Amino acid sequence: EQHAARGFGADSARVDSQITFRIPDGHAGADYEYLKGKYVGHSAILKDRFPDLDLRGQAMSDVSLFTDEYFDTPTLALYRTRNSARHRTRINTTNPEDRKSGRELVQMKVTPPGQFTLRNEFKYKVEEFTGHANTPDEFHPLIRMIDKDQREDFKKVFTDAGIDPYSLRHVFTIRQTRSRGYFNLGETNILSFSVDEGSASMLWAEGRFSSVDLGLVEVAYTEADETRRQQMWAIRDAIIEDLRAHFPELTQTSNSKYGIVMAELVEEIPLIPVLLRVR
Repeated sequence: EQHAARGFGADSARVDSQITFRIPDGHAGADYEYLKGKYVGHSAILKDRFPDLDLRGQAMSDVSLFTDEYFDTPTLALYRTRNSARHRTRINTTNPEDRKSGRELVQMKVTPPGQFTLRNEFKYKVEEFTGHANTPDEFHPLIRMIDKDQREDFKKVFTDAGIDPYSLRHVFTIRQTRSRGYFNLGETNILSFSVDEGSASMLWAEGRFSSVDLGLVEVAYTEADETRRQQMWAIRDAIIEDLRAHFPELTQTSNSKYGIVMAELVEEIPLIPVLLRVR
């Protein structure tokens, strides 16, 4: 549904309409340089396809480092349903003064059955916990990070889904590098591309990913009417069509970074789900 999406919590849930392609090992740099060279800082983009639209690439591109601590239940309920919960920290290495550089958030991604490209995203402010832990919230490694005013909202999302929020435990930490460019339609940022490379380890196993994501800006998409959304989809489809023509080895995936890494770890150590359950 169309609604305001600039706040935090369930009432400001955003639609994360993103399409992800796996990149073969060693090819990420070429994909990024192609997208950057073709779109970043260019005006009149895709005029042959959309002659009446003022579509252009922002002059800004950036490289950021993300540290994502993922949490799940002992039975990996989130992994098995293609959902996720994480604590994210980002550092913009290109522009340290960027307002998002150094920001921390607790985020959830909720995947409607069979609709990975229309995931819901919930964001919660992080408030540093100080003092002695006295309550279940304060003892929990994830819930204690969340702003006190938003903890009940966070827990309710899980209890409504039949999951005990206090059962969430740290699984692994993914560290990734994200190289990104941005597209504007008129004065509004509607789309971005990002080339991501990251990994996480558990015991002696390591899971890695290399991908290119074409994502519609969550706030712009969630607040748009159906006509605008159709327009945004068409623009993204045109960019994807061109990208795949130049890099036919790209393969679309309907799995998240958390899911990709977990699957690779389990492939190396099949007993990981058992170890997590009894840990």
